[in-house]
Amino acid sequence: MAIGARDDESRRATPAIQLVRLRKSFGEVVAVDDIDLEIHEGEFFSLLGPSGSGKTTVLRMIAGFEPPTGGAVLLQGTDVSQLAPYDRDVNTVFQDYALFPHMSVLENIEYGLKVKKVGKAERRQRAAQILESVRLAEYGERRPNQLSGGQRQRIALARALVNHPKVLLLDEPLGALDLKLREEMQVELKNIQRDVGITFVFVTHDQGEALSMSNRIAVFNNGRIEQVGTPREIYDHPATAFVAGFVGISNVLTARRSRELLGVEEPHSVRPERLRIVHHEIADGEVSVVGVVSDVQYLGADCRVRAQLDDGTFMVASVPSDGLAGVAIGGPIRLAWPRFAAFPVANTDISKGGDQ
Repeated sequence: MAIGARDDESRRATPAIQLVRLRKSFGEVVAVDDIDLEIHEGEFFSLLGPSGSGKTTVLRMIAGFEPPTGGAVLLQGTDVSQLAPYDRDVNTVFQDYALFPHMSVLENIEYGLKVKKVGKAERRQRAAQILESVRLAEYGERRPNQLSGGQRQRIALARALVNHPKVLLLDEPLGALDLKLREEMQVELKNIQRDVGITFVFVTHDQGEALSMSNRIAVFNNGRIEQVGTPREIYDHPATAFVAGFVGISNVLTARRSRELLGVEEPHSVRPERLRIVHHEIADGEVSVVGVVSDVQYLGADCRVRAQLDDGTFMVASVPSDGLAGVAIGGPIRLAWPRFAAFPVANTDISKGGDQ
């Protein structure tokens, strides 16, 4: 085994975070239901799910803001379930930044070090270094109200990182930014995480954010984890119908439809970009359905075509905008895809799929 492989194996031997049968109830409402999860050292790990799915409650239990009803939170192998937030080697970045408006950028960053009674010279040196890391070295003397939203977010990040936490928790930190700035900050956050090498745990309901930034993702639904995997695994091989429908757009074929088309009686998922519009014969290894075009959405380079099939269900195809010859709302359409592009999914919830 190569030295690098041994080092990587050793680094991952003890997870940065381990959740063991973690549970949280608020009265009779179960917000987090007996979940197990390991997050590796140095990962950019996202907790993804809709509102009320339990992801933020999990983050708050890792931070120490919420005590678990049952189970344990381990940080680098140590059970911290009963420790106060300030006794855990983690820091949290929130959506609202929480910067002190009367302090300069440098003073904001130094504040946590000052509370810990770190000397002034060392405080200033560490604050300057972390400002360099977030690419705002020349902004130290400015006040928060003199910065853009993206710059304030990076200052909040710098303030959390200056204490060198083992884990940085980010609670939907980009939610208040406009689309263009949010996309820019996704790149910045990933670059910063790669530079500092700290474990990032990122909570979001935005599938695009999770897919573009994460090493791995845990998809939450109703207090449980539906699937854990890399972005490609989550997108290309969704484990359940819920994941297929929530992460991107997917056509979820019922067991009956799968039996008719694929000869296998269990639900399957097919991504819209795998479908093509057929004007003549289908290719070897393909299956097809026929229906009527119910809607066409222009998205620039691509279009999203929604078709109602002969049994009343729907499928969505993502096709190039220049490939719509002969396609008209109310007109007939035939859609085909390779058999290998359909993957079985657990039939937990098909309400968000294309075929309902």
